[in-house]
Amino acid sequence: MATWWLRWGTAAVMAVSILASFVTSVAMEQSCNANLGYPGLPGIPGAHGANGKDGPKGEKGDPGESGLGGKGLKGEPGESGPPGRSGLPGNPGQLGPKGPAGPPGEKGSPSGVDSSLTSFFSYKRNTIQQPPKNLPMRFDAPILSGLDPSLEGVSLREGLFKCTISGVYFFTYHLSAKNLLCLNLKKGTETKVAFCDSSSGFLVTSGSVVLDLKKGDEVSLQPTENNAIITKDERADNTFTGFLILPSS
Repeated sequence: MATWWLRWGTAAVMAVSILASFVTSVAMEQSCNANLGYPGLPGIPGAHGANGKDGPKGEKGDPGESGLGGKGLKGEPGESGPPGRSGLPGNPGQLGPKGPAGPPGEKGSPSGVDSSLTSFFSYKRNTIQQPPKNLPMRFDAPILSGLDPSLEGVSLREGLFKCTISGVYFFTYHLSAKNLLCLNLKKGTETKVAFCDSSSGFLVTSGSVVLDLKKGDEVSLQPTENNAIITKDERADNTFTGFLILPSS
């Protein structure tokens, strides 16, 4: 709207200017030439021309004044967020250096058991006859003989070891036989271990066991009906050995 009034205002000014110039020119010509007619009215202004092209870019302006900005005060810490998921386990680290030796421990209290107590036997079989089945096998010749009585060990009577010191004992035997040998190691009437061995010819077999015994318990080796033990006259020794490992109170 403003552009339209501007255009028509400019046209009116130009028309008035042209009319004034024309009147002045007529007056001058009348004084010079009385025979000339009066000039005509000015024509209607032409249409407004097209917009001109943009002018060149202006020079860069001076920098403005700096504001009052800057780093503000530190805010209050926010609430802790929920814990994140556990990460994957890392690779095992390298073995660290050996640490120094720790201080000596306190002396233990006495166990109340005399560790100097001993009980043992080691006998071989000199009897020629085959041993009867399901009865204690006789071992009648001590291997340690002619020594100090404290070294001779416990005597076996009728092939029976009778416990005189309660504790844990170890028993072992070595026997020679032909084709087949089966026997039971018994604590009293209870079979603790059953052994059996066979061969197409002669054989030497052995076995061992650890038993917890109380004073008065008896231990023996008892053959079954399936045995062919070789006796002394066939130049073979059969032995039975036992000893106290740890006495108990």
